[in-house]
Amino acid sequence: MDISRKKILIASLGTRGDVQPYVALARELVQQGAEVVVTTGEGFDDMIEAAGARARPVPVNFQTLLQDRDVQAALFTLKGKFKAARQNLDLQKDIAKNLWDTGLEERPDLLLFNLKATVMTLVGRRLNVPALPTALQPVTAPTGDFPLPLFGLPDLGRFLNRKSFAAGRLLMKAGLAPLIKPVKAEAEAECAMPGNHIDGHMPGGGKALSLQAFSRALVPVPADWPPEAWPCGYWFTKPDTDFHPHPDLAGFLQKGSPPVYLGFGSMPSKDPQHLTRTVLAALEQTGQRAILATGWGGLAKEHLPDGLSDRVFLLEKAPHSWLFPQCAAIVHHGGAGTTHEAVRWGKPSLVCPVFGDQPFWGARVYAAGAGPAPIPQKKLAPDTLALALKALETPAFEAGARHTAEIMAQEPGAHGTAERLMSLLSERRA
Repeated sequence: MDISRKKILIASLGTRGDVQPYVALARELVQQGAEVVVTTGEGFDDMIEAAGARARPVPVNFQTLLQDRDVQAALFTLKGKFKAARQNLDLQKDIAKNLWDTGLEERPDLLLFNLKATVMTLVGRRLNVPALPTALQPVTAPTGDFPLPLFGLPDLGRFLNRKSFAAGRLLMKAGLAPLIKPVKAEAEAECAMPGNHIDGHMPGGGKALSLQAFSRALVPVPADWPPEAWPCGYWFTKPDTDFHPHPDLAGFLQKGSPPVYLGFGSMPSKDPQHLTRTVLAALEQTGQRAILATGWGGLAKEHLPDGLSDRVFLLEKAPHSWLFPQCAAIVHHGGAGTTHEAVRWGKPSLVCPVFGDQPFWGARVYAAGAGPAPIPQKKLAPDTLALALKALETPAFEAGARHTAEIMAQEPGAHGTAERLMSLLSERRA
């Protein structure tokens, strides 16, 4: 056994979009000589182990949880958000305790965590090792360039934009406080240490490096960011060269021009049947070939009208990194992962957001010239969607998408981030 081999524990809670980029980073860390443990919800063990890392799942399946009626209601009403938060508080406390125990059992040399796993800051304090915060959205580093991208706020001006981050920190601190209660008795000294759990821990009292894992092609680096905020770029999964599509999908792609992809990921629609009818009606107007990803949210499986059966393909799933390069444009919900994956391949995008950071990413795609203005899902109508679908074919958006892809290709990404983290561990050992 190589006793000099460094162990890194990654804690990221959420659905696939919250996990996959961290697994991509884990793969690079493993290839550079680290032992990597990934702790997240259930259902990702195969993906983690395929990356050469070890899985330590917490007792929750976030994809199943998102199908709960009350959780779905939380996406659409303020009352629903409060109800879902109350019902899931005990579950979140159990997860926090599980993460604390996992961290102490694994005793890593370095911890990485997302905002749903800030208890790892306490683990870092206990073990006196770096605990570095990470973000797939620009929510941790304050700036005057834009407001906190979680609540669909308009530009408030530089002063109030910065204040929105301060307000967001207070809300996050208040929301995270109850989750720490199960470990407070064990971690009394760590809880008493100064500093916000969101900011991580660095032995010696310095500022912890904060990994801003999104592209400057979409979020140009603000001049007023603190020095510890490092824009490392998004952590992409490498295309799966072993993937073989179903013959029906392969045949559809081969027999015509590149289609438009339409899919809304893990976001459940308030009315899947209505959304499907809207999409199909828009495609009847445009005459475009299309792939409709039904997934387990969003679009419903319905019998296609006769006029669309030859040019619309219903798809349950396929890797985005394999499918998107073969499409003409991408229509999606605006999750950070899907947004970056579409832009990565230089494809124009139309974002149809539901909540959270999705309106922000839609606005960023539009600002980058990589697609038309976003249309919230609740405002989708056949005529407006048809106009946007045709706009995706314009040369200006195609050029904007290619330009953003060129910028992304020059960023550190998963490989460069892994190099910096391994260098940080080497410096600590020296």
